[in-house]
Amino acid sequence: MRIGVYMGNLGSLEKLGYYIQERELTSNPGLERALAALIDQLEPAGVTWLAGGSVGLWLQGVSLSAQPRDIDIYAEKAAASLIHERLKPLATDEPRWDESGIYASLLSHYSMDGYTLELVGGFEVHTSLADYKVEVEPLLEDAALTVVPGLKVMPLAHEFIFNLLRGRPDRYRPIADRMNTDPGRFMPLLKQIITRNGWTLQQQAAMSQLARLEGWFD
Repeated sequence: MRIGVYMGNLGSLEKLGYYIQERELTSNPGLERALAALIDQLEPAGVTWLAGGSVGLWLQGVSLSAQPRDIDIYAEKAAASLIHERLKPLATDEPRWDESGIYASLLSHYSMDGYTLELVGGFEVHTSLADYKVEVEPLLEDAALTVVPGLKVMPLAHEFIFNLLRGRPDRYRPIADRMNTDPGRFMPLLKQIITRNGWTLQQQAAMSQLARLEGWFD
């Protein structure tokens, strides 16, 4: 069965199931239910958010050592406040500006069908290697893969940089492997991120030594 032919009358859960089946991803029924519930909660609001972390990597076919155990979603600060209002009955805390270690963001948490949902607004990463301001709108949202209507995932170029800066080779190496299968698709956004964050050639060279990406310096 081809998904595009029959998707119209299906609910979010069924659409997500067909997406996973067609791409031969490992099924995770509990997580799929939680994501479908999230879509149904947020889609009517028309607010922009992207699923990231292990959920986003799983949905893009990146090899993971374990199944996702929670859900991370990212938005601009103003959008995060609107999302909080939609999810308020599920909240386990109130949004607060959090600066922990290398991260800064408007952070809040929710219980979604047995999964912890972390909402991250206005995300920034600050390390000795580089500073990274995450621009969900418009930069990442424009390049994001639509999994099903109402669910987009963080582009792999972002996930590569984020995991490289936080020192997670178990993540950035398989992401690099996936990006190297089609550099023409993934590298333009990576170069936009580099330009918009003002990283020097020296910073880029230090990053590229950690994981080889085809086309980085072409």
